[in-house]
Amino acid sequence: MKTPLFIVSDNHFQRLDTKFEKERKARFYSLLDHIKDKGGTLLIGGDFFDFWFEYKGYIPKEFVEIFERLKDLKNSGIDIYYILGNHDYWDFGFFNRNFALKTFKEEWNFDLDNQKIVITHGDGIFKNDYTYRLFRRIIRSKLCVFLFNLLSPKVGYFIASKISKADTPVDYYKDNESVKHKVKQYAEKIWDRKDILLVGHYHQEGIIEKDGKKLIFLGDWLNKFLVTIYDNNQWKQIIWDK
Repeated sequence: MKTPLFIVSDNHFQRLDTKFEKERKARFYSLLDHIKDKGGTLLIGGDFFDFWFEYKGYIPKEFVEIFERLKDLKNSGIDIYYILGNHDYWDFGFFNRNFALKTFKEEWNFDLDNQKIVITHGDGIFKNDYTYRLFRRIIRSKLCVFLFNLLSPKVGYFIASKISKADTPVDYYKDNESVKHKVKQYAEKIWDRKDILLVGHYHQEGIIEKDGKKLIFLGDWLNKFLVTIYDNNQWKQIIWDK
Protein backbone atom coordinates (compact mmCIF):
# COMPACT_ATOMS: atom_id res chain seq x y z
CA MET A 1 0.00 0.00 0.00
CA LYS A 2 1.29 3.41 -0.95
CA THR A 3 1.89 5.91 1.83
CA PRO A 4 1.07 8.38 3.16
CA LEU A 5 -2.38 7.20 4.14
CA PHE A 6 -5.13 9.81 4.35
CA ILE A 7 -8.21 8.62 6.24
CA VAL A 8 -11.56 10.39 6.52
CA SER A 9 -14.86 9.17 7.88
CA ASP A 10 -18.43 10.35 8.44
CA ASN A 11 -18.40 13.17 5.90
CA HIS A 12 -22.19 12.85 5.61
CA PHE A 13 -22.40 14.81 2.37
CA GLN A 14 -26.02 15.70 1.72
CA ARG A 15 -28.31 16.69 -1.12
CA LEU A 16 -28.33 20.32 -0.05
CA ASP A 17 -27.43 23.58 -1.74
CA THR A 18 -26.64 25.46 1.46
CA LYS A 19 -23.60 27.61 2.19
CA PHE A 20 -22.45 25.15 4.86
CA GLU A 21 -22.66 22.21 2.47
CA LYS A 22 -20.72 24.07 -0.21
CA GLU A 23 -18.03 24.99 2.32
CA ARG A 24 -17.73 21.38 3.48
CA LYS A 25 -17.32 20.12 -0.07
CA ALA A 26 -14.78 22.84 -0.86
CA ARG A 27 -12.68 21.75 2.13
CA PHE A 28 -12.83 18.16 0.99
CA TYR A 29 -11.87 19.06 -2.57
CA SER A 30 -8.83 20.92 -1.25
CA LEU A 31 -7.84 17.75 0.62
CA LEU A 32 -8.17 15.74 -2.59
CA ASP A 33 -5.95 18.27 -4.38
CA HIS A 34 -3.37 17.89 -1.61
CA ILE A 35 -3.45 14.08 -1.87
CA LYS A 36 -3.12 14.32 -5.64
CA ASP A 37 0.03 16.41 -5.26
CA LYS A 38 1.46 14.42 -2.35
CA GLY A 39 0.66 10.90 -3.53
CA GLY A 40 -0.37 8.00 -1.32
CA THR A 41 -3.70 6.33 -0.54
CA LEU A 42 -7.15 7.56 0.49
CA LEU A 43 -9.26 5.51 2.91
CA ILE A 44 -12.92 6.42 3.40
CA GLY A 45 -14.30 5.03 6.65
CA GLY A 46 -18.01 5.02 5.85
CA ASP A 47 -20.97 7.39 5.97
CA PHE A 48 -19.26 9.44 3.30
CA PHE A 49 -22.77 10.29 2.15
CA ASP A 50 -25.58 11.02 4.55
CA PHE A 51 -27.51 8.58 2.40
CA TRP A 52 -26.62 6.53 -0.64
CA PHE A 53 -28.73 3.91 -2.35
CA GLU A 54 -27.59 2.83 -5.79
CA TYR A 55 -30.60 3.33 -8.01
CA LYS A 56 -29.91 2.15 -11.55
CA GLY A 57 -29.42 5.09 -13.88
CA TYR A 58 -29.78 7.70 -11.13
CA ILE A 59 -27.17 9.86 -9.42
CA PRO A 60 -28.22 12.82 -7.25
CA LYS A 61 -27.04 15.96 -9.02
CA GLU A 62 -25.55 17.21 -5.74
CA PHE A 63 -23.13 14.26 -5.75
CA VAL A 64 -21.97 14.45 -9.38
CA GLU A 65 -19.00 16.73 -8.71
CA ILE A 66 -17.90 14.59 -5.76
CA PHE A 67 -17.78 11.52 -7.98
CA GLU A 68 -15.94 13.44 -10.69
CA ARG A 69 -13.33 14.62 -8.18
CA LEU A 70 -12.82 11.11 -6.79
CA LYS A 71 -12.56 9.65 -10.28
CA ASP A 72 -9.96 12.28 -11.17
CA LEU A 73 -8.01 11.34 -8.03
CA LYS A 74 -8.10 7.68 -9.04
CA ASN A 75 -6.94 8.53 -12.56
CA SER A 76 -4.01 10.45 -11.09
CA GLY A 77 -2.72 7.21 -9.53
CA ILE A 78 -4.20 7.42 -6.04
CA ASP A 79 -5.72 4.22 -4.66
CA ILE A 80 -9.05 4.73 -2.90
CA TYR A 81 -10.54 2.21 -0.46
CA TYR A 82 -14.07 2.56 0.86
CA ILE A 83 -15.53 0.93 3.98
CA LEU A 84 -19.31 1.09 3.70
CA GLY A 85 -21.16 2.65 6.63
CA ASN A 86 -24.70 2.49 7.96
CA HIS A 87 -25.72 5.49 5.82
CA ASP A 88 -24.11 4.38 2.55
CA TYR A 89 -24.15 0.59 2.77
CA TRP A 90 -26.37 0.17 -0.29
CA ASP A 91 -23.69 0.39 -2.95
CA PHE A 92 -23.93 -2.45 -5.46
CA GLY A 93 -20.73 -1.85 -7.42
CA PHE A 94 -21.00 1.80 -8.48
CA PHE A 95 -18.14 2.94 -6.25
CA ASN A 96 -15.77 0.31 -7.62
CA ARG A 97 -16.75 1.03 -11.21
CA ASN A 98 -16.13 4.73 -10.83
CA PHE A 99 -13.43 5.54 -8.30
CA ALA A 100 -12.69 2.93 -5.61
CA LEU A 101 -10.04 0.26 -5.92
CA LYS A 102 -12.06 -1.83 -3.47
CA THR A 103 -15.03 -1.48 -1.14
CA PHE A 104 -15.66 -3.41 2.06
CA LYS A 105 -19.04 -4.23 3.55
CA GLU A 106 -17.59 -4.94 6.97
CA GLU A 107 -14.13 -4.30 8.41
CA TRP A 108 -10.89 -4.34 6.43
CA ASN A 109 -7.77 -6.00 7.80
CA PHE A 110 -4.37 -5.16 6.34
CA ASP A 111 -0.70 -5.11 7.28
CA LEU A 112 1.53 -2.08 6.90
CA ASP A 113 5.08 -1.56 8.17
CA ASN A 114 4.84 -4.56 10.51
CA GLN A 115 1.56 -3.27 11.96
CA LYS A 116 -1.61 -5.35 11.89
CA ILE A 117 -4.40 -2.87 11.23
CA VAL A 118 -8.17 -3.13 11.12
CA ILE A 119 -10.48 -0.33 10.00
CA THR A 120 -14.21 -0.57 10.60
CA HIS A 121 -17.06 1.89 10.30
CA GLY A 122 -18.05 0.82 13.80
CA ASP A 123 -21.82 0.50 13.84
CA GLY A 124 -23.02 -2.73 15.41
CA ILE A 125 -19.76 -3.59 17.17
CA PHE A 126 -21.42 -3.78 20.59
CA LYS A 127 -23.07 -7.18 20.97
CA ASN A 128 -25.44 -5.94 23.67
CA ASP A 129 -26.89 -3.31 21.34
CA TYR A 130 -29.63 -5.76 20.39
CA THR A 131 -32.17 -3.31 19.00
CA TYR A 132 -29.77 -1.65 16.60
CA ARG A 133 -28.15 -4.92 15.53
CA LEU A 134 -31.59 -6.30 14.64
CA PHE A 135 -32.51 -3.11 12.78
CA ARG A 136 -29.18 -3.27 10.92
CA ARG A 137 -29.82 -6.85 9.90
CA ILE A 138 -33.30 -6.04 8.60
CA ILE A 139 -32.38 -2.99 6.51
CA ARG A 140 -29.45 -4.85 4.93
CA SER A 141 -31.54 -7.90 4.05
CA LYS A 142 -32.22 -8.81 0.43
CA LEU A 143 -35.94 -8.35 0.98
CA CYS A 144 -35.54 -4.84 2.36
CA VAL A 145 -33.21 -3.86 -0.49
CA PHE A 146 -35.68 -5.25 -3.02
CA LEU A 147 -38.58 -3.33 -1.50
CA PHE A 148 -36.64 -0.07 -1.18
CA ASN A 149 -35.57 -0.38 -4.79
CA LEU A 150 -39.24 -0.31 -5.78
CA LEU A 151 -39.48 3.24 -4.46
CA SER A 152 -38.61 6.13 -6.71
CA PRO A 153 -35.27 7.81 -5.90
CA LYS A 154 -37.14 10.94 -4.86
CA VAL A 155 -39.18 9.03 -2.29
CA GLY A 156 -36.24 6.92 -1.12
CA TYR A 157 -34.00 9.91 -0.48
CA PHE A 158 -36.85 11.82 1.17
CA ILE A 159 -37.43 8.99 3.66
CA ALA A 160 -33.71 8.82 4.42
CA SER A 161 -33.51 12.58 5.01
CA LYS A 162 -36.18 12.31 7.68
CA ILE A 163 -34.31 9.57 9.52
CA SER A 164 -30.87 11.15 9.54
CA LYS A 165 -29.73 13.46 12.34
CA ALA A 166 -26.84 15.01 10.44
CA ASP A 167 -28.62 18.37 10.25
CA THR A 168 -27.95 18.89 13.97
CA PRO A 169 -24.29 17.82 14.32
CA VAL A 170 -23.41 20.24 17.12
CA ASP A 171 -26.03 18.72 19.41
CA TYR A 172 -25.85 15.12 18.27
CA TYR A 173 -22.13 14.47 17.85
CA LYS A 174 -20.54 16.00 20.92
CA ASP A 175 -17.40 14.46 22.38
CA ASN A 176 -18.54 11.58 24.53
CA GLU A 177 -16.20 9.93 27.02
CA SER A 178 -18.73 7.19 27.75
CA VAL A 179 -18.77 6.15 24.09
CA LYS A 180 -14.99 6.30 23.92
CA HIS A 181 -14.77 4.03 26.98
CA LYS A 182 -17.09 1.45 25.41
CA VAL A 183 -15.14 1.45 22.15
CA LYS A 184 -11.89 1.11 24.10
CA GLN A 185 -13.26 -2.00 25.79
CA TYR A 186 -14.03 -3.39 22.34
CA ALA A 187 -10.55 -2.41 21.14
CA GLU A 188 -8.89 -4.27 24.01
CA LYS A 189 -10.35 -7.50 22.63
CA ILE A 190 -9.14 -6.64 19.13
CA TRP A 191 -5.66 -5.87 20.43
CA ASP A 192 -5.15 -9.54 21.20
CA ARG A 193 -4.56 -10.08 17.48
CA LYS A 194 -4.23 -6.57 16.02
CA ASP A 195 -2.04 -3.55 16.68
CA ILE A 196 -4.30 -0.73 15.52
CA LEU A 197 -8.06 -0.27 15.38
CA LEU A 198 -9.48 2.60 13.32
CA VAL A 199 -13.13 3.43 14.08
CA GLY A 200 -15.66 5.82 12.57
CA HIS A 201 -19.43 6.08 13.17
CA TYR A 202 -19.25 7.63 16.65
CA HIS A 203 -17.90 11.00 15.45
CA GLN A 204 -15.27 10.99 18.17
CA GLU A 205 -11.66 12.03 17.68
CA GLY A 206 -8.31 11.21 19.21
CA ILE A 207 -5.73 8.45 19.48
CA ILE A 208 -5.69 6.20 22.56
CA GLU A 209 -2.53 4.17 23.16
CA LYS A 210 -1.88 1.26 25.49
CA ASP A 211 1.11 -1.09 25.56
CA GLY A 212 2.08 -0.20 22.01
CA LYS A 213 -1.47 -0.69 20.69
CA LYS A 214 -3.64 2.10 19.28
CA LEU A 215 -7.34 2.95 19.05
CA ILE A 216 -7.91 5.75 16.56
CA PHE A 217 -11.23 7.59 16.34
CA LEU A 218 -11.77 9.03 12.86
CA GLY A 219 -13.91 12.06 13.74
CA ASP A 220 -16.24 13.52 11.12
CA TRP A 221 -16.64 16.25 8.51
CA LEU A 222 -19.70 17.87 10.06
CA ASN A 223 -17.93 19.92 12.71
CA LYS A 224 -14.50 18.34 13.20
CA PHE A 225 -13.11 18.14 9.63
CA LEU A 226 -10.62 15.57 10.82
CA VAL A 227 -8.02 13.83 8.68
CA THR A 228 -6.01 10.93 10.10
CA ILE A 229 -2.64 10.58 8.42
CA TYR A 230 -0.05 7.82 8.51
CA ASP A 231 3.37 8.75 7.15
CA ASN A 232 6.96 7.87 8.01
CA ASN A 233 5.78 5.33 10.60
CA GLN A 234 3.84 8.00 12.48
CA TRP A 235 0.11 8.46 13.08
CA LYS A 236 -1.29 11.96 13.45
CA GLN A 237 -4.59 13.79 13.17
CA ILE A 238 -5.15 17.29 11.80
CA ILE A 239 -8.13 19.56 11.27
CA TRP A 240 -8.36 20.26 7.57
CA ASP A 241 -9.09 23.98 7.24
CA LYS A 242 -7.50 24.80 3.90
